[in-house]
Amino acid sequence: MTVLDILLLEQSNSMISFTWTATEDVCRVKRDEQIIYTGTQNLLKDEEVDEGELYTYTLERLDSSGNWTDKIKLQTGTENRKTNSENLLAEIVLTTIVSDSRISLAWGKIEGITAFDIYRNGQFIESVEKNQYTDYGVPNEQPCTYWIRGKRPVSRAGRKFSKQNLSLHKLFGALQHNSSKEKAAMEDFWITQKLAPLHSLLADQNTKEIQPVWHFRYNTFLPDTLLKNPNLLSPFHYFKGDDRAFDPDSLEYRTHVNFTVSFNDNEPPLSWDKQVGPTIGYNWLKKFSKSDVASAEKIELTKTVESDQKISVALTHCVGNPLTTSPNIDYNLSADFYRDGTYTIMGMHDQSPNHEVYLKYGEDHQWTEIHQSESEGLTFMAGPTANKYWRLSNFY
Repeated sequence: MTVLDILLLEQSNSMISFTWTATEDVCRVKRDEQIIYTGTQNLLKDEEVDEGELYTYTLERLDSSGNWTDKIKLQTGTENRKTNSENLLAEIVLTTIVSDSRISLAWGKIEGITAFDIYRNGQFIESVEKNQYTDYGVPNEQPCTYWIRGKRPVSRAGRKFSKQNLSLHKLFGALQHNSSKEKAAMEDFWITQKLAPLHSLLADQNTKEIQPVWHFRYNTFLPDTLLKNPNLLSPFHYFKGDDRAFDPDSLEYRTHVNFTVSFNDNEPPLSWDKQVGPTIGYNWLKKFSKSDVASAEKIELTKTVESDQKISVALTHCVGNPLTTSPNIDYNLSADFYRDGTYTIMGMHDQSPNHEVYLKYGEDHQWTEIHQSESEGLTFMAGPTANKYWRLSNFY
């Protein structure tokens, strides 16, 4: 019997189309839990979709005994051409295809990246030049987390910088003894996809648990005890650091944002709070000089979409040093949370200070780490240095 497989997938902002192996058997396709096609042709063109939305399709074949077999599940989405995000990862579509013992990933092209490193559960697998990867022989009983990581020379608005600008980025990198010149000129792109065990994804019955409440936490912090000020003209030669490692429950931070998204009828759909830690400056003798707290006015969270099945939010962050002129701690983030437990979260930030992002479901007692980035030094907060772009989603 011919093996059933997805052969070609195409998307636009208003259509998802895919073909599969041609057989003489009856096949059916479900979008989420709704049957949208049954027949012997091997093509589906779905135009009953919305722009920038996520969909799950199930393809099955009817065998001679009247059973639906050879199940394939495909999570993909439509293009979002209306996005005004500076994060290029918000513009691409990530597709995940699962079948027995196999997981395939495909993602949109990012100009300037010539190769991607692929990791499964934190272990490097291989580098690929194409925007796709298939993992064979995947155990059906264990969850998998894939990292897709790429780099490219710094660009803004899709335009590559000139050699003169590239030299400026390398100059900023040279100011940090623990960072290479090249790092200051290279943007990082991190894509993470978390998958439930294949036996759960391919189960005949829908086993998804509704997760009506999501808790989210984003901290920035300086891991050092004391930091030398890269601004040689400042009267504050040193600053107090937060003296810690990654820790979701630490009370030491530069900035701290919590928000909760809830689908419960008796709770607000979005609630949040924000805090800024004190900045303490020292003189050249490392003696206390002055302390102040920066304004949290430019930390803003907005609800961009609200429906029975989905809540979307946008978080922007800009906090400066209250003691002296210096670059701000900048980041932005957008997230889609679904009632069924699915999410897509995308962020962009400077490569300093440390960034840590956590998620918690319902009444869970422990935070789950979803993004951690170590500081490359205070000078990496300056505009000419490269940003880090990251995207996390799940398939449960």
